[in-house]
Amino acid sequence: MTGATTDNLPSHPMENSISQHHALLGFLRQLRYVVACIVAGIFFIYVAGKVIPSPNMDGMKSLAAGPAISLTAELIMIGGLVVAVVIGTLLTWPDAPHAGLFIASVGLIFLACHWGPITLLLALHHTDLAGAYRTLALQNIFWIFYILIGEAVSRGIYELIGSRSWPLYLGLPWPYGANAALATAAYPSFANILISGSTDRPVGRRVAQNLLAFISTMIVAGIFLFLLLKSQQPGQAVFACLVAFAAAAFVSSTLAPQADSWVIWITPPVIAAIGGFLAPHVAQPYPAHTGLFLIRTLPIYYCSAGLAGAIFGYYAAVRMHYRRVMEPSDSSAPA
Repeated sequence: MTGATTDNLPSHPMENSISQHHALLGFLRQLRYVVACIVAGIFFIYVAGKVIPSPNMDGMKSLAAGPAISLTAELIMIGGLVVAVVIGTLLTWPDAPHAGLFIASVGLIFLACHWGPITLLLALHHTDLAGAYRTLALQNIFWIFYILIGEAVSRGIYELIGSRSWPLYLGLPWPYGANAALATAAYPSFANILISGSTDRPVGRRVAQNLLAFISTMIVAGIFLFLLLKSQQPGQAVFACLVAFAAAAFVSSTLAPQADSWVIWITPPVIAAIGGFLAPHVAQPYPAHTGLFLIRTLPIYYCSAGLAGAIFGYYAAVRMHYRRVMEPSDSSAPA
């Protein structure tokens, strides 16, 4: 053939400029997350340093026993969560609805690593390990409320300042399909965002989906924690919790696409509580090292890295679901 192909045609300067502009915007968009996570991490370390001693100095009792020890510490930590979610939402606006909660959970990882591993705590409480494990288990009651409040704050903030076009920032075309009804449908913004169509659900179906999501998340996360949580070091704990709950949330959101997101969010502290109650029945392999893998780290690691991983896995499932919905829609569209 004598004609020039499109591959051999010189690129237009305007196209190169647009491409560079998009690359710069993409870099700045990701940089916002890095900055927001660092700001949230410094903020949590500062706040906790003022009101909560580290777990090695009985700080775990401040969060576990509530008013009996320090209601002030709990309230200040929850207030810090609200501030971190607001900061994260503003710095990442108008991204996905849970961007602020994700930033807050990553920021909490900084505090977890600052507090260190569970090893010294076990060494200091070697005469009453059962009591220490029980306190750690009860501490998760606080963390469950902490996560639920974070979810509520995320909903409230995003309803006030959020954008219904957030799927575009995840790379999801909107509106999708050639169907006029779908094109004009309100895009769901929070729970059951994996539904393609109406968000109206019978109560029985909603309960069944939530149970399926909860149980599947617990099972998958437990398997990954057994495989990955092999030591009590902070880096090991962060990696194991991130991967375990990201994989678990992805699987459960795929199996139960109509489940509420908060059902998945609370699984990290629930698993941590189970570990605390079971740990006294498993012998230590050697001093200051627990024999049960579920309690090889403090609950704060579950509720920081675990929650961050769950949010990541959940939105990965969102993207996969809607791209799968788009394929038959695109194939049926007229040429």
